[in-house]
Amino acid sequence: MSRLLPATTWGRVTAVLAVLAVALAGAIAVTALRSDEGRDALQQAVGVAGDGGDEELTAAHREVSEAARELTLAFLEVDHRDMEPLTDKVLSYATGEFEEQYAANVEQLIDAAERNESVSTGSVVALGVGDLDADSALVYVAADSEVANVTTDGTTQSRYYRLQLDMVREDGEWLASNVQFVG
Repeated sequence: MSRLLPATTWGRVTAVLAVLAVALAGAIAVTALRSDEGRDALQQAVGVAGDGGDEELTAAHREVSEAARELTLAFLEVDHRDMEPLTDKVLSYATGEFEEQYAANVEQLIDAAERNESVSTGSVVALGVGDLDADSALVYVAADSEVANVTTDGTTQSRYYRLQLDMVREDGEWLASNVQFVG
């Protein structure tokens, strides 16, 4: 006949097994961190590159984000008294289809700004880089602008924009190849 252990003994056995399980998990983690493969797997799991890759990724994110921010601010800047430098600035951040479309409509943009006595200044509220590789990125921008024109009777009104920018790297610079209003 087997003899059953009292309940207090089972409680002690459970506690000892729990301590052993925690110690075993700790030993496995320490061993994994000491091995190159284990360290790389852990760093990848928490999003840290062990070879400086995150610094390059961060630099690429910063570069494309800054270009997207500058383009957005230029795009939202309107002053009917001197539009040419403003449209030139937008074109300096443009390429491909966006450059062609914007350039084809510059005269109409200037005419509309002058006719409506439009003044607008923008601000970037939030910016996120979606897809990013060495020479292309998808950037989402939430931007606001303060607008005054003849339809606002000269008072300033807020406008809210959500943009999707297709960015490409050309000759070391990030340029917008497409700009879409979204949401």
